[in-house]
Amino acid sequence: MRAFGLRLLVLAVVLAGLAALAVTLWHGALDRYAGAWRHAPEDAAWVLSDRARSLVDAAFADVDGRPVRDGRLAAGIGFAAREADALGGGRHPLAWLADRVRAHAAGVDGDADAPQAEYAARLMRQITAMPGDYRARVFARDAVFAADGRAEPERSLNVIANTRARDLAARAPAQLGAAVSVHPYRADAVNAIAGWAEAGITHLGWWPVAQGIDLDDPRVAEAYAAMAEHGMTLHLPVGARAADNGASGWVDPSALRAPLEAGVRVVATLGGAHGEDGQRLMPGLFALLREPAWRDALAVDLAGVLAADRLDEVLRPLLQHPQFFGRLRYASDYPQSAIAASIRLSALVDGGFLDPALVAPLRELYDVNPLLFVFVTLRQVRLPATELRLPDGVFFGEPAS
Repeated sequence: MRAFGLRLLVLAVVLAGLAALAVTLWHGALDRYAGAWRHAPEDAAWVLSDRARSLVDAAFADVDGRPVRDGRLAAGIGFAAREADALGGGRHPLAWLADRVRAHAAGVDGDADAPQAEYAARLMRQITAMPGDYRARVFARDAVFAADGRAEPERSLNVIANTRARDLAARAPAQLGAAVSVHPYRADAVNAIAGWAEAGITHLGWWPVAQGIDLDDPRVAEAYAAMAEHGMTLHLPVGARAADNGASGWVDPSALRAPLEAGVRVVATLGGAHGEDGQRLMPGLFALLREPAWRDALAVDLAGVLAADRLDEVLRPLLQHPQFFGRLRYASDYPQSAIAASIRLSALVDGGFLDPALVAPLRELYDVNPLLFVFVTLRQVRLPATELRLPDGVFFGEPAS
């Protein structure tokens, strides 16, 4: 009997050790692949080297009191359990993993009782710690809807409720504005667009590939008409896209023409330029930017352009066309941009976009404030073999209404 009890004790100790090892390896993997910042944003003055502080000073120099204008960051870390329940489905394993990666990159404990509140608090700490006025737009993200208008919870892996974006922006109205997301297949889509516009929120985001939106569907045209009537701005990605729910596809830049012709202001976000359609992305975009009719109606945000697979096909062509710099808008794409694999400084150096001497101080910035890191990095990026950088106007100014 004693021997049996001893074996049980040994087994329990071994299992406990394996569990502890698994937890250690899991957190180590998150630190390596999702990223981990080691200092509080408020500690920048004490922990940054002189070289890192000089990069920050240069990034905010000569702004004449204008705020940073960050055109896109998420209002939450993804598909919260209560939002899954509201759609009639449970959490998908892929959604859980994607949320954990984003949450870890944002410095949020995925097991916290209120991870969304922790996300908002840490986000505001980063914004408040900026050396200058920083204003941003926080985005909601609607669920996936089938062609017959039914919600598809099993495919809706990264939902952020419109009310979350609204409430987060209301917490800090001097720093944050909200953008909602209304799927055009919803039966109440037109009324919802009108309702949000009447509530003062005039920016709306779609993710056609992830959300399963066919931009040729007649309901999309009805949504454009509602947006135009209420003075809304549509944020729409073009190029190659891959989503957490396994969807992948191509949105041609010519798709921007329909909302523009309907009288909707449009902000395009650039996906990848790979695949058989990839070579059409930048020429198609530049053709639209050259049309005088869209000069005040079409802009391009810079979310994701520092990703390694977009440096040559997307970032380089943008930098080669300074005549369009006035149409570009800074967008951090946080917390996606805080994931360690999202911005590889070594790829920027190898491609000639970044001085190798800047890698160490930029990594210091990441360890203190990932939002500041993205901003300063893009301020330092140059057209390879030149000193041509994006001008101040891309980054500073009053947020678009």
